Amino acid sequence: MLAYGQRSPIGFNIPLTRLGKIMLMMYAGVYVLELIGEKWLGIPIFGWLALGTPGSGGFYPWQLITHPLIHDPGSPISFLLDCLVFYFFAGTVESALGTRGFLRLYVAAAVGAAIAGLLFNLLVGVGIPYAGMMPSLLALIVVFGLLQPETTVLLMFVLPIKAKYISYGTVIITALTFLARTNPYGAYHLGGIALAWLHFRSPTQWLDINWWQWKYFEFRQRRHRTKFTVIDGKKRGDNDRPTIH
Repeated sequence: MLAYGQRSPIGFNIPLTRLGKIMLMMYAGVYVLELIGEKWLGIPIFGWLALGTPGSGGFYPWQLITHPLIHDPGSPISFLLDCLVFYFFAGTVESALGTRGFLRLYVAAAVGAAIAGLLFNLLVGVGIPYAGMMPSLLALIVVFGLLQPETTVLLMFVLPIKAKYISYGTVIITALTFLARTNPYGAYHLGGIALAWLHFRSPTQWLDINWWQWKYFEFRQRRHRTKFTVIDGKKRGDNDRPTIH
């Protein structure tokens, strides 16, 4: 991922890469299995894999990983729209950030969504399960607007609008529908957007274990320095504390 302000120009609707195609096929395959299990075999796959609230009896540790991989089995149209958004934006954003940068952004959005969703459920007591790739998709839309703010996109394939306004509008609409309590998944979506935005605006080292190890090493070095006293060469009295060096 290039530093902000040094990104290479990109267009819009760049074809999916190999990674994008694999992810899209994975989502489709999981959703088909979910439909068969839920609608035909009576297996509560969604309840097992969606992110429940701790203490509610419906929370399992693996849900922290599985929640972005599944979708509401009762909303196939929403799933198809999600896939369409992924198709239009994933290849474009990946071409700008690189494969690793794209994956980090995508995962950051899923992690942020899980954190916000769990906190909101614990604080407010809504108790609804969270699932789907929508937080990551909204993050892709917002980041695309930051990467190419002046690029013109046909909204709904009809209305020409600059990417930066789509980015701003995505955040505003998500926030307003959450505040108006018309979107029960608003906290889930906003958490994904927020952490993805923070990751995009900050160094990519945030998700690099070597960077954290280096920061820890620097912290220990600073602590060690506090145990040392600088010798200035001046004569000291008998009451001066001993110098450690």
